[in-house]
Amino acid sequence: MNDSVYTIPEVAKHLKLSKSKVYYLVQQRKIPHVRIGRNVRIKESDLRAWMDENSVSVRN
Repeated sequence: MNDSVYTIPEVAKHLKLSKSKVYYLVQQRKIPHVRIGRNVRIKESDLRAWMDENSVSVRN
């Protein structure tokens, strides 16, 4: 088990989004996450998979 776990501020920085936008995505269950009590954590592998699923290809 070598999967990194990120906090909301870390994910926001990585995605170049505001913390409130990431909290909104979590609240709307748009981004995979784990709740540990009141804390939210996002696994690196889940974040990568989510980004792959939500990427848009532009073709000429």
